[in-house]
Amino acid sequence: MSELGATPILFTPTVAADQVVNNLTNDQVTLAKLENQLSTGHSINQPSDNPAQTVNILNLKASVARASQYEANASDGEAWLQTANSVMNQILSTLQNVQQVVLSADAPNTVNQASLDGMASQVGAARQALLNLANTTYGGQAIFAGTGSPSQINSAGAYDAGIAYDSTGRYVGGSSVPTRTVAPGISVPIAVTGPSVFGSGSSGLLGPSGILATIESDLRSGNVSAVTTTDLSNLKAAINMVQDQAAIVGAQYQRIQTLSAQATQTKQALQTELSAVNDVNLPKAATELQQQQNSYQAALWAASQLVPMSLVDFLS
Repeated sequence: MSELGATPILFTPTVAADQVVNNLTNDQVTLAKLENQLSTGHSINQPSDNPAQTVNILNLKASVARASQYEANASDGEAWLQTANSVMNQILSTLQNVQQVVLSADAPNTVNQASLDGMASQVGAARQALLNLANTTYGGQAIFAGTGSPSQINSAGAYDAGIAYDSTGRYVGGSSVPTRTVAPGISVPIAVTGPSVFGSGSSGLLGPSGILATIESDLRSGNVSAVTTTDLSNLKAAINMVQDQAAIVGAQYQRIQTLSAQATQTKQALQTELSAVNDVNLPKAATELQQQQNSYQAALWAASQLVPMSLVDFLS
């Protein structure tokens, strides 16, 4: 039997040169990758860097984008409700001042028609102040106008999202309460509609036949009896309604503050997770880059030794 001998490996200069070229090419690719990581701060800059991890990063980025939108929605809703909360307090203060005026109309032997006319002017001014408060805006939108109302027409005949009531005190807003989605499946009301606060018709506060207009009219006509009985009773009922709505706004404000904080925490947690997956360790990458550059320079020197020396090299 004859033994099979191992086939000898011929390591020619050409083979050596090809190997050196391959090594240099690989070093250049690694250098470019490290330089790109240091430039962008990300360990993965294109899908080919790590296809499996790329999918995870894309999913995390989508989750961060959704969380950022929820956070923005919550922040916007919080600002709406903060504005509404402040306005509700001003409305109550204005109505309580009107109540004091009405009560003072019953002072015996001290109130004459001139005094009643002065009181009527105060009530008229209060009604105008309430109308202005009813048209309070946030971000160019009337906070008491609800949603879905094509009838918000201003005095110039143009659509105006910044009004909930026209100049006569007629409600021109919608019937639906605006909301903001602050988490998956969670939408929060960010306001209340005008009629729920100011009422409507003869039991409302703003219209030409409403409570305040009636009080003003009765004061000017000297009908003190009506002012201090029926008018006062209607005014107290309106104040109670405003207080109820103020409580609702306050509760909504507290809830959205909590949800806003949760939305921020969720976004930050997702950003931290994304950073752990995709952010490069800068000190480590810088060290690796320096090592790779040294390796590359050594490979260049090795490659230079493979080039045959010429007569000129000997002569020099």
